[in-house]
Amino acid sequence: MRRTVRSRKFGRIVAFVIVILLVSGVFSWGVNALFTIRSVEVAGVGIGIAVDQTKLPKNLLFFPVDEVRKQILKDYPLVGSVTVKKKYPGTLVITAIPRKPFAIAGVGRETYALDVDGVVLSQYPSQNDLPIISIAMLPMQPGSTVSDPAVMAAVRFLRETASVVAVSEITGFDASSLQARAESMSIVFPQNADILVLARTLQTITAGFRIKGKLPTTIDLRFDKPVVTF
Repeated sequence: MRRTVRSRKFGRIVAFVIVILLVSGVFSWGVNALFTIRSVEVAGVGIGIAVDQTKLPKNLLFFPVDEVRKQILKDYPLVGSVTVKKKYPGTLVITAIPRKPFAIAGVGRETYALDVDGVVLSQYPSQNDLPIISIAMLPMQPGSTVSDPAVMAAVRFLRETASVVAVSEITGFDASSLQARAESMSIVFPQNADILVLARTLQTITAGFRIKGKLPTTIDLRFDKPVVTF
């Protein structure tokens, strides 16, 4: 009698496990069938990218959006941002936005358009409405990032002071300093300084003089106390 009861209990357990496995298998098959990626839409605003669909995961529901986005940015350095969206049940939409020209850097033949992060976009740029960084550069390829400390200091200065003053050109001043020409002013600053701190200082100085209606001709930010001359 006891053996019969045990056999029945064991049989029920086995049957339950089989049912669970069958349900799990059907569910897994249904999810894979329903959310299989059937099409990939790739759009580039002014830039083209190629996506090898054979290397992409096949299930849209569990698609690693962040991982794929980071890989595209790594493979295409001229792409500034990428959005990867899921369009259920089976479409993936990838949109790439190119980096935008921010400044012109270099002298003579080695002249390049740079973006806000110092990435080289093109050589011999035709834009004439961008700030100029008149500092000699070594030959570079589009997609590479500038490593010259003086040029990168100039890019950071342009970026952080864009809302404070309209800089038209940055040149070398001495071995460790740069000079920015902004509006009617000459702004001298050390290239190894904290540019964020310099930007805040410059904002405080110019705001006060704008209220008075007269900007200085020179602002020297190389010292603890800025030197201002008219």
